[in-house]
Amino acid sequence: MGVRQIIIDWLAAGRTKNEPERQTDAYPQSWGWWGRSGNKQPVPKRTPTNLRTLSESPIPRRAINVVKDGITKLNWSVAAIDENDAEKYQELCKIIERSLLKPNPSDSFRSWLEQIVEDMLVCSAGSTEMLKAGDPLRPFRMYPVDTFSVDLHPDWDGKPDTYRFAQRVNGKYVHLTASELMYIRMNPRTNTPFGLSPLETVWESANNFIDSHKSAGNQTKGTFLRKILNLGKTADSKAVSAFRSFWDSEVQGQGKFPIIGGENPSVLDLGATDDKALFLEWQRFLIEIIAISFGVSPKKLGQTKDVNRTTAESEDEDTEATVQSIAENIVEHINNHVIDGIFKMGGVIEFKFLYATSLKDLKTQADIDAIYLDRRTTTPDEVRDKQGKKALPNQHGEVLLQPSKIAVVDINKTQEELAEAERAKAVPPIPSEQEDELNKEDPNTEET
Repeated sequence: MGVRQIIIDWLAAGRTKNEPERQTDAYPQSWGWWGRSGNKQPVPKRTPTNLRTLSESPIPRRAINVVKDGITKLNWSVAAIDENDAEKYQELCKIIERSLLKPNPSDSFRSWLEQIVEDMLVCSAGSTEMLKAGDPLRPFRMYPVDTFSVDLHPDWDGKPDTYRFAQRVNGKYVHLTASELMYIRMNPRTNTPFGLSPLETVWESANNFIDSHKSAGNQTKGTFLRKILNLGKTADSKAVSAFRSFWDSEVQGQGKFPIIGGENPSVLDLGATDDKALFLEWQRFLIEIIAISFGVSPKKLGQTKDVNRTTAESEDEDTEATVQSIAENIVEHINNHVIDGIFKMGGVIEFKFLYATSLKDLKTQADIDAIYLDRRTTTPDEVRDKQGKKALPNQHGEVLLQPSKIAVVDINKTQEELAEAERAKAVPPIPSEQEDELNKEDPNTEET
């Protein structure tokens, strides 16, 4: 601590700090070796290799891709929150969009987003190093980082200029502040600085599925009869050897139909010989558990049993809700780290994803809007604003509609011009014959 900092602290000693010191511990449980938490060392995430390997198995990989593809296909935009400021900040929005489209020399926005979502679903968080650049057209860079290589300081004091993260590189730590690393956690909790990924919650079920899948594969690949032939009470070792020779040469060798004799021969089953031997129902159950953990429809993972139109629509809605929830988490961090952190334009400009609305939801919303318009509680411009459309020209959308008064209106004319035209129509014109009669002079009148 230098002399300058000592003087600043002394001057600020009697004043209330802008960022007060908290009195509670962020993570009260013990950290470090032997239950000690005073070593001030960053804490690593556990079991990275196992989770990475598990994410490469078929069913978890499919669940990851369902969520990841749902997010990466979304359109997005950077725009002013207030439409009246759209033209004012149009150039700045273009600069931010240009930087996001090419976050670093080797990634596009889609490839960057895929890596972030992958780590969120597998490692419990997506990590990105944030760097300011001297290029005025692309003033910042974003580099995706392996989240399993990032350790966290559980004793971080919440200040933006103190170290919160540390990456392990060749046995050494690269310490990073909260503003230098975008760390998007899944399921943040108070008992640990780490998040919780869907793959972690389904760890045991996914491992059980892999084991049962391997067992079924081994049984299918190395087939054997789960039966024992009992030649009867009178069969001795010579009879058994003779029968085995007969079976090898005549039945399996030449394909002849086996015929045997003896007293009370029988066949004993050693276990299930149908699909139950492969534990297919157990595998289906585990697939449903994996789907629940990732918040996607089991149908997306190849489960078509007991699926009808009603359940399919409901499960698709659940999948869309999961996609939007994770996408909004990413939106919040981009707005905090880029829009507000770098450009200091939080609350003025926003990054947002544009979610596609299903036809069913569109029809439902249209029916609701029609009811409000009919009851004169909503104006057409308010409905158009929810649809992302501009207001009608000349303030035609600011009036309440009257259902009993339906007429064609020229929206290129103002309300005053239309009112003047209505008044002109209300005054009946004088017929031409009456006008000629009025203009005709009376012959009995004399000039004075």
